[in-house]
Amino acid sequence: MLLLHGFGTDFDMNWRAAGWPRALEAAGRRVIGPDLRGHGASDKPTDSGLYLPEHFVADILAMLDDLGVNSVDVVGYSMGSRLAWELALTAPDRVRRLVLGGFGPANALAGLDTAEPGAGDSPFDHVYRTVAALPGNDAAALAACVRGQASRPFQEEPRPQGIPMLLVSGAKDTVAEGAAELAERCGASFVEIPGRDHANAVSSRVFKQAVAAFLEEGQER
Repeated sequence: MLLLHGFGTDFDMNWRAAGWPRALEAAGRRVIGPDLRGHGASDKPTDSGLYLPEHFVADILAMLDDLGVNSVDVVGYSMGSRLAWELALTAPDRVRRLVLGGFGPANALAGLDTAEPGAGDSPFDHVYRTVAALPGNDAAALAACVRGQASRPFQEEPRPQGIPMLLVSGAKDTVAEGAAELAERCGASFVEIPGRDHANAVSSRVFKQAVAAFLEEGQER
């Protein structure tokens, strides 16, 4: 199981604190949880060109190669879902099943002035200000990450082919707006988490149960 965290967090904050490794390991899964570049214990460059999706994907593939892992089930959240999508496009033979949490086709950076993230009043400005203030985070690296991501907006086409896919989002998650429709267009499954928003959906038992059922379905085939 490869778990890819969201923007401004890291593996411990996004996944471990929400109980994911414990739940997955209890089900007999081996968990791989990197801190993505610019985050956690990884390097934090301040060149926005180093945060293009293909660089993240190259990091992930190099890590899997180093670990001797040929293929993985992938669960992403928010930015991690965008990168999981890119991984499935780039190396479909390495991805068995794909879960995209907190993710939809809308531009999460809409209304953001990338020259000065956090200075405005867009939804992502509020996100940036919150995460940039967290202990251990590097505001300059996160700003570079924002600019790199903004320079390569998500495109729904082409889509990953031949990989079973599940989308999960909170009913109040405005960042993942359109997730149900994206799932339908991709021929994927969709689960909505009642009462949860972008910040707290990841800790939901409903989310974990949906992923467990989706993975079990794959084992039965």
